[in-house]
Amino acid sequence: MKSILIVTEVFYPENGLINDFVKELQERGYKVDVLTQYPSYPESVIFPGYKNEYYSIERWGEVTIHRFKLVEGYKNSIIKKILNYWTFVKVGKKIARKIGNEYDHILVYQTGPLTVGLPAVEIKKKFRKALTIWTFDIWPDTVYAYGFPKIFPLTYCLDRFIKKIYSSCDNILVSSEGFIKSIQKYVPDKEILYSPNWMIKEEQEVCPLRLDRGKFNFTFTGNISVSQNLENVLLGWELADLDNAILNIVGDGSSLQTLKQIIEERKIKNVKLFGRYPSNQIADILSQSDTLVLSLIPNHGIDKTEPFKIQSYLQSGKPILGVIAGAGRCIILDNQLGLCSSPTDITDIAEKFRNSLPYALENYSRIALSSKRLIKERFNRELIIDRVISIIEK
Repeated sequence: MKSILIVTEVFYPENGLINDFVKELQERGYKVDVLTQYPSYPESVIFPGYKNEYYSIERWGEVTIHRFKLVEGYKNSIIKKILNYWTFVKVGKKIARKIGNEYDHILVYQTGPLTVGLPAVEIKKKFRKALTIWTFDIWPDTVYAYGFPKIFPLTYCLDRFIKKIYSSCDNILVSSEGFIKSIQKYVPDKEILYSPNWMIKEEQEVCPLRLDRGKFNFTFTGNISVSQNLENVLLGWELADLDNAILNIVGDGSSLQTLKQIIEERKIKNVKLFGRYPSNQIADILSQSDTLVLSLIPNHGIDKTEPFKIQSYLQSGKPILGVIAGAGRCIILDNQLGLCSSPTDITDIAEKFRNSLPYALENYSRIALSSKRLIKERFNRELIIDRVISIIEK
């Protein structure tokens, strides 16, 4: 079996699909090691029990984790974020040159900046190892979404950098079909394979939160930030004026106080704000709901991304109300999983809230079957991992 080095921004004890993927590779007989920084996500503070040393080695079962220093405080500082990217590249490349020759295959798990690929490219150049990148976050769209101007010379430098990374890779995997065209313009002769997220298997628990089953329950779960577009969702909900329904918002995040302020100032009725609940209790909350709300702001980069949350919604088999554009909207409408509104048109959002009540009642059974089929055919964990392994074994 081949030995694999995974270069990634996040790894255990941080949460992420990568942990499940590494476990599966090991169960299939591969030797897997990881090159990453000390755990700090999402609060950008190093986890208890770790020191921000230049370099150290840690064991996680049979996995050797090569950890190195980071710049803390990147969550709320664009300068520190950029410095942390630079640190990952500088220190990561030094370690990569020391350990890279021990492995048959290098896999970049790119959920953040594309710069995470540079230590792997260093190994590719020095030791001529096979290199695969698995892209979950598309550049340059994400860079411009942070507010950087789309002007020369930034566009020129970014385009050259992106082409360098993808040209260095033997294989390219993407988590969203919308990424394929964006990358193909840099490497038109390379095959790009769609390999989406999957749901991580967890032992589910009954949640102490019980929804009001005497009313129709719309439920949103997850992070509450500007990206989730919940301000427009609230304004649409207010205009819909549904006495026989409740909007449940389950989660926490940077925009929670803003939502509370909007609800109080506008006296919006029938909205319940619940805090964050463990991930293994979310399925129980969704099972108590009648329609699930999936919302995102319109953004060129975000529109290409398939929301990971949609898979937990699919597991519930419930109708989805998408206040969303792009890839998420396409999944909902193409598979007839629910209704979608414009993410910016408050009147349209209100109309879709109203229409969701009769739609859900008429389509529950069909949507449950469609959701099950989509999980089996498109978001099947075993099939996706088989696809990635077939690439590694080429």
